[in-house]
Amino acid sequence: MNQFTKDTQNTETSHRETAIRFVELADQSWDRNKSVDLAQNEGIQLTDEHWAVIVYLRRYYLNHGSPIKSLTLENALNEKFSALGGSEYLHRLFPGGPISQGNRIANLVKK
Repeated sequence: MNQFTKDTQNTETSHRETAIRFVELADQSWDRNKSVDLAQNEGIQLTDEHWAVIVYLRRYYLNHGSPIKSLTLENALNEKFSALGGSEYLHRLFPGGPISQGNRIANLVKK
């Protein structure tokens, strides 16, 4: 008999349901202009490549919440964008780091 245990390294920090995270994101009144402004403040002009990462980060948060360890999200990003160069590609787009800078620009950093 196989037993499956929950990997605490990969659990979300809030333990909230997807529906609750959906409401949280909706309450932000986020739109692309917010991300454009945030990116410009960091010296980045957003391209379709950036938007693909931003949309992925927002969907990841909606579906999984915030991982306890950033390595969990880093691995997910590398897997998603591996065909384009993975980590190297992501750092080219977000020199401040695809997780920290990417999440800021995606408006996912709590203030």
